[in-house]
Amino acid sequence: MNKIKLSSKFVVALEDILIGDKEKIEKNSVGILESQTGHSAKVHFIVLDQIVEINIDTYRVFDVSKIGDSFSKKICNVCHKLLNTKKFAKNQNAKGDRSVRRPSCTKCRKIIDGVKVKNKTKKEWLLNKPHKVLFTCPVCEKTTVPGVTSKVVLDHNHENGKVRDWICDSCNTGLGRFKDDPKILKRGIEYLEEKDQKRS
Repeated sequence: MNKIKLSSKFVVALEDILIGDKEKIEKNSVGILESQTGHSAKVHFIVLDQIVEINIDTYRVFDVSKIGDSFSKKICNVCHKLLNTKKFAKNQNAKGDRSVRRPSCTKCRKIIDGVKVKNKTKKEWLLNKPHKVLFTCPVCEKTTVPGVTSKVVLDHNHENGKVRDWICDSCNTGLGRFKDDPKILKRGIEYLEEKDQKRS
């Protein structure tokens, strides 16, 4: 994808737009206006990472600097739709007690969170939660003081809800950021090896 500048014209689809037989751009999808000639426009829709030629009546230009947690609309970082900010769950409070919402809408968040661990299984694992003074994470192998220098959390497979093991919260977040996908993690390793070889 080309580098997007905040000065670019951001557009939102006003209706579902069919592309060929299989794909469609859903209403509220966000794109970048590439060019416009008469009533036809070329828009780079982020969710497809594809430039699509559409009628100018099917989209509206919006000011990207006036969206986000402090405004009434926000773009989901998964489906790339411009949605009411209330469709994003509250995550935490920022400076000045300002509410910060999750970057993914609640619909996409359900997909990300996947299948939860069954309560019975969770209770069984909680009985064996590491309570030692020191805990060594099986992923990063860092030794910490649980509850003092790090949290120890129950890691699980989001596709089937099965528990994997206790790991540190940093590694749990890291695996989640990589969508628990070995292919993405391998690409990350290849990226580091390639870039580090070029630097040495």
